[in-house]
Amino acid sequence: MLLTGLLGYPVSHSVSPLIHSSFMEHFRIEGKYELFSVPPEEVEVLLGNLLETGYTGLNITVPHKKTVFHLCNSTGPDALSAGAVNTVVLSGGGIHGANTDVAGFRKMAADLPEPFFVLGDGGAAAAVRTALASRRFITVRRGEGLPLENLPSYATVVNATPLGWCEHDRFPFDLPPEWVFADLNYNPGWLWRNQLEKKSVRVITGEVMLVEQAACSFSMWTGYTPPEELKKTVLKQIRIEFDEHHKQ
Repeated sequence: MLLTGLLGYPVSHSVSPLIHSSFMEHFRIEGKYELFSVPPEEVEVLLGNLLETGYTGLNITVPHKKTVFHLCNSTGPDALSAGAVNTVVLSGGGIHGANTDVAGFRKMAADLPEPFFVLGDGGAAAAVRTALASRRFITVRRGEGLPLENLPSYATVVNATPLGWCEHDRFPFDLPPEWVFADLNYNPGWLWRNQLEKKSVRVITGEVMLVEQAACSFSMWTGYTPPEELKKTVLKQIRIEFDEHHKQ
């Protein structure tokens, strides 16, 4: 019995159960993927309880990625570089932390233009910066804007903040035409982002990264690697669900 789940606060919006149930069905693995909405002060106790009750692993999301990093007994190289985890394996009485967001963003950003302007200072932004270690990127801190002198004709702005989960959120600056907006969020109802394509800005949302990082996590927990065709099928299912939810 594979016992896994997502730890965050809140997590009710997550489509991770859909992804992992599809992976389990494909490989004929009996198990469950639960959502654990836990405030920061209760994270350590919950991890201890799940370790004792035989859980295999967890995904970690906002706002716990950096907190759980410090609770791990060991960490993989990407997690160590980012100083944050989004996946843990619970075994042998200990917690091993990994950061599959790094691999997820590398795939999402493979054909996107440099330089990258990365907005955010949490665990997601740390994973993005780790993924971009061999590429040109600039960190944009809270309250800062784009450097207005010598802006390139093509570039990518990465939203690694919670902005966009609320439909009426406003982004702190405008994007030049022909740039790319890579949004780690995937709320289809964000009004500001939905206007960008009318301004000749290419928009990429985070479901590609979401599926890729989930596949990496699943492989760590089970030893089974979801094939590309399965990931494409799951990606289509997610987009259909987003569209249906947005129409409600």
